Amino acid sequence: MNSTKTLINRCILPKLSFHPAYRNHHFIHNARLKPKNYVILTPLATLGFAVSVFTKKQLKPSNEADVEDNILHLVTLARIALEKGDTERAEGILQMGLKISEEHKVYLGMPYMYDILSAIAFARGNLGRAEQLLVNVIEKLIQTGVPESSNHIVDFKLRLARIYSSYKESNLAEIGFRTCLNEQKNKLASGDFSSKTGVLYINILFWYALHKIRMEEYDEAKKMLNAAYEYSYKIEGLSPYQEMVLLYTLADLNMTLEDDVVALEIMQNTILMAKGIGSPDLPKCYVKLSRIYKKMNSAENAKSSAVEAAKLAKMFGDQEVFLEANKLIEDIEKGK
Repeated sequence: MNSTKTLINRCILPKLSFHPAYRNHHFIHNARLKPKNYVILTPLATLGFAVSVFTKKQLKPSNEADVEDNILHLVTLARIALEKGDTERAEGILQMGLKISEEHKVYLGMPYMYDILSAIAFARGNLGRAEQLLVNVIEKLIQTGVPESSNHIVDFKLRLARIYSSYKESNLAEIGFRTCLNEQKNKLASGDFSSKTGVLYINILFWYALHKIRMEEYDEAKKMLNAAYEYSYKIEGLSPYQEMVLLYTLADLNMTLEDDVVALEIMQNTILMAKGIGSPDLPKCYVKLSRIYKKMNSAENAKSSAVEAAKLAKMFGDQEVFLEANKLIEDIEKGK
């Protein structure tokens, strides 16, 4: 998937090929990732959402309607540049928009601009810049009167926690994840069952669980993933792809915990869902299914799953998974 195309998606979960459970890969973005494999792991706000949330009642008023129009026009141009794959142009346009916002004290669209700029930094593996952008936008939003409990600020804090996790700053990451989780739990307890609050709650549980996996706290990670999946039934807004990744992660974690029967059942459901949405990650799912069968000493099922993985990988043009599946077939045959 092209990195720029993904910038305008709302997917909160990673591609399966870059899941942390694959020990041969770093956690998320790093210098070794190729552009075609970039995945922006951020629920980008639509412009309409940014405008509706940060109204003039919440921010400093401005009578310069023409300035607001210019900013909105620049945001539109940035989106067009992203759709064309020109991230450098998009970044330049957004920087110009932020400069105009600062000069005229007009903050319409500011969170959206920071949102995309930090996403671009993530995609390039420039976590230091992403961190600074997130710190800046959190400070500016608080200064303009946006409450720290708002979904937008919690989302930005979540991304900071993910950066600290990737830096292996475990204490800072733990504080960040816990703060975000507590904020969403308080909202749910007070009766806020909106889809935005619910999706962000699931997002936090998911990324917190991945952090726990990195820390090898697998039981805690499993509780969080189970909670995320259970809550997904209660809300709208989570895409089938996101549900599929949740299932895949649960299957992989249960395999790590030696609960292969549960892992098998979950992975079979994951494959059904992947087929339903025509996911390009289907070959990867079959590879995982094959490994589960192999671990359970079911050589025939393991081989047939690996063969299916190789066939689908060839169809999708996924050379990495194709080679992995064929190596797995070879190992299974030797094991016989």
